[in-house]
Amino acid sequence: MKKNNLILSLSVFAFAVFTSCTKEQASGTRLTYELSTRNFSTIVSGSTTGANLVWTSGYASAVEIEFEAAKAGIEVEYKSEARQKINLFSPLSTLGIIFVPPGTYDDIEFEVEVQPNGSDAAFFLSGNFTNGMGITTPIIFRLNSALEIEAEKSNITIASGVSLNALTTLNLSMLTNTVTEAMLNNATRTNGVIEISATSNTGIYDIIYNNLKTCGGVEID
Repeated sequence: MKKNNLILSLSVFAFAVFTSCTKEQASGTRLTYELSTRNFSTIVSGSTTGANLVWTSGYASAVEIEFEAAKAGIEVEYKSEARQKINLFSPLSTLGIIFVPPGTYDDIEFEVEVQPNGSDAAFFLSGNFTNGMGITTPIIFRLNSALEIEAEKSNITIASGVSLNALTTLNLSMLTNTVTEAMLNNATRTNGVIEISATSNTGIYDIIYNNLKTCGGVEID
């Protein structure tokens, strides 16, 4: 019985090894990760009075970029360290480079991991909320925990001997999907500011947190 259990354990281990791969590549096709943002203003969800929210500044504290996909039925993951503070309102930010072996990949996820760094949040946005009465209130969103921001693509063929750019564009207008004017009108103010964080206006925070995970689209060229 012990011998059979040992064989079973080794078989499970071997299956795990040959069905996934996670590493930092030193060679392969050069894939440069880039980041940009768009749609800084949006009409608040469900507003009939034109209430709007405009983001005016922000940053992200990136630590790692990742390429996750399936290749010939095997899950693979390649990653690279990318520690830097990104100005989200720059026209374009270069995050780093991942080397990916040539081949055809399916179910691809391009990921940027953000984490707090000292006094800097993992992800921070500042702007203004103007309600239907024309009253403008400063608003900030602060993420103080690690998060992977994902952009997905169904499939791609990566050739050898070329260099590619993977541009992830964050649609900031998607962050407040389902956040209503009433929620913002009734939000707690701290020194006159609507602060949205894990400890302040947590209902709104949860919505933006979940939207942030998937507000990106990616283009390869």
